[in-house]
Amino acid sequence: MTREMLTNVSVAFIHKGASFRTEATSQTFLGETVIVYEEEGDWFRVRLEDGYEGWVCKFYIVAKPMGWDDYEFYHHGKRISWIYQSPDRQSRHFRDITLLSKLPALAYADGMVQVLLPDGNQGWIEKLPRPLFNEVQVERLVHTAHRFLGTQYFWGGRSPKGFDCSGFVQTTFWLNGLQLPRDAYQQAEVGVRLSDDYKTWLAGDLIFFTERSERVTHVAISLGGGDFIHSSGYVKLNSLNPDHQDLFLEKYSKTFTKAMRVL
Repeated sequence: MTREMLTNVSVAFIHKGASFRTEATSQTFLGETVIVYEEEGDWFRVRLEDGYEGWVCKFYIVAKPMGWDDYEFYHHGKRISWIYQSPDRQSRHFRDITLLSKLPALAYADGMVQVLLPDGNQGWIEKLPRPLFNEVQVERLVHTAHRFLGTQYFWGGRSPKGFDCSGFVQTTFWLNGLQLPRDAYQQAEVGVRLSDDYKTWLAGDLIFFTERSERVTHVAISLGGGDFIHSSGYVKLNSLNPDHQDLFLEKYSKTFTKAMRVL
């Protein structure tokens, strides 16, 4: 029998199996609802809000309180922030939160918002709400992607604390109103295939690469003209256009697979 629970830490890794020794494949965020399907020792097999499934350690999640969905929710807009004990940035902080989270808003005071945490604790965070969008605007999407420049690479990461390539793409589009699948090979099946000529690609198109595999292994967001932004070591800019010598790397020309238009 399934049940709903809530993630109780800012970011928790999802694993392929019921052990920290197994591969970390994705992440869940503070306040995210997870559907529990199975229990094995200290682990739950869960489905995340984006449909992704895997295993999470029990100490990261708590039972979903009655009436949780009836609150007015505050959607946080700063990359990473502290949650304080009182509406004073000099007070003790006891949890952190990323811009991917939403929590029930209880009160507002002095540029701060009081929030309810999944475990029943209450705290205060700087009031920097994240706007919610129903459709993607390319200029805004590109701006969001650039906000993450320099963020380090984490295998399985999809948060401002660290991204893998597809996690970066999924998060950037999700923040702009479009939910894409989690993994690069799945994202490669969304939208309309484009010509292989990078001169025809627009900002917001997706570019896919394959290396040492029959399946797509890497994804980037086109910026137009062959330039792209992606997570590889860290979020950075590169290009398939050899005239852009400061950004061009030959390995991407050799591993390029296809481009897709999802907007």
